[in-house]
Amino acid sequence: WYSSISSARSAGHWAITLVATAAFLASYFRAHWVRGARLVAIVLFQTALGAALTAMNFGASVFFIYAASFAGRLERARDALGLIALVALAGVACAWLADAPPFYWITVVVFPPLIGGVNLHFTRVERANARLRLAQAEIEHLAAVAERERIARDLHDVLGHTLSLIILKSELASKLAERDPARAAREIRDVEQVSRKALAE
Repeated sequence: WYSSISSARSAGHWAITLVATAAFLASYFRAHWVRGARLVAIVLFQTALGAALTAMNFGASVFFIYAASFAGRLERARDALGLIALVALAGVACAWLADAPPFYWITVVVFPPLIGGVNLHFTRVERANARLRLAQAEIEHLAAVAERERIARDLHDVLGHTLSLIILKSELASKLAERDPARAAREIRDVEQVSRKALAE
């Protein structure tokens, strides 16, 4: 009789452990794709999972570590620190209520603040680097725009000067066409040379 109750209890524990593991894995992979309030919800879910399973398995202390690591990915550092502290306090409360062994205490006291803090630091660094990359791209874009504008101004100045010269020589050739055809021809040749040079430039 005692053996059948014990085996039924053991089977129940295994079933609960498998369901909890599946739920944790779903939340773990989901946490990599969400931000803000949804990420907070996942952190709270993993913390609750750790608290619920502590009574039957002290290995559930690892859920607090994962929860704190995801808390470190929140946008605002103050929110992240507050949530990491909440996760650590929940772990300590569970350790105290369950009269947990020393390894459980070490797991919930040391690792959630440590892992959460490291994740917070690297998340902040990653976001700062992303902002720097955006700023660098904007600077390069502005530099390219400025260079194009400078070239356009230079081209405008050169073309303006060249076209003015072509107009003057063409008018002169037009006036000289009847009185001095040789000089008019020279002016037209000059117009051709200036035009070719402008085209080459």
